[in-house]
Amino acid sequence: MDMRQALMLFTLAHALGYYYLSSFKPARKAVRLIPELLLYTLAVALVFSPVLDGNNYLYALAIVLFHFIVAPVCFAASRTRARYVVFILTEVVRMTGFTVMAFIYSVRWGAFEPWRDIRFLLMEYALDFNQVLSYAFAFVVLLRPVNMVVRSLLALFDGGDEAVQEEGGRRRLSVGPLVGIVERMFYFAMAVHGSWIAFAIVFFAKCALFCLAIRDDADYGQRLYIGSILSAFAVIPVAFIARPFF
Repeated sequence: MDMRQALMLFTLAHALGYYYLSSFKPARKAVRLIPELLLYTLAVALVFSPVLDGNNYLYALAIVLFHFIVAPVCFAASRTRARYVVFILTEVVRMTGFTVMAFIYSVRWGAFEPWRDIRFLLMEYALDFNQVLSYAFAFVVLLRPVNMVVRSLLALFDGGDEAVQEEGGRRRLSVGPLVGIVERMFYFAMAVHGSWIAFAIVFFAKCALFCLAIRDDADYGQRLYIGSILSAFAVIPVAFIARPFF
């Protein structure tokens, strides 16, 4: 299991537990943290269960323990203007830790093959483990996690306001996450199959269309422009990690 596989495994476990089983609403009660932490632990356990050989459980335990420390901090900051800064910083620290752990994991286990107990099931359906892991990693990361990160970065650009003040802008931005997901799926498909020229053409063509939105509403158009750029750039590291397995 090389470094990229390990990084995908760690990130997949974290994304499932944090972004899909947690609530990011500032108004949620403190008691909500208890089921969220339990669900996070369950998600990590399910992802790691096929690879719990030797000392592999230490990696899963490290991911869970770090989240148990970070989650209360993020909750405490969720009702302040610093919530976006805290969220971005904790995710940067977390991904840095995952990268270090993935390097140690790859050096420690070398050619270790994970999920060997279900490989036979995948082979029956002509599925390759590496591609299944890569698809799961890309699909899970490019949906809600990227939406949350882009939204937090845009809030920082707006001075802490998560949505534009103008009511019409609010309605138009409501479909933004769905459009971003569709775009990222297309970008990812082009990137993993080596069509970087097509990636660039679609990206710059879409950027050219932003001139119309900016003319109609400068604030909304600029926000849309920055969000689309961040959304497209988020695909590049994901494709870089997953592409060797396609």
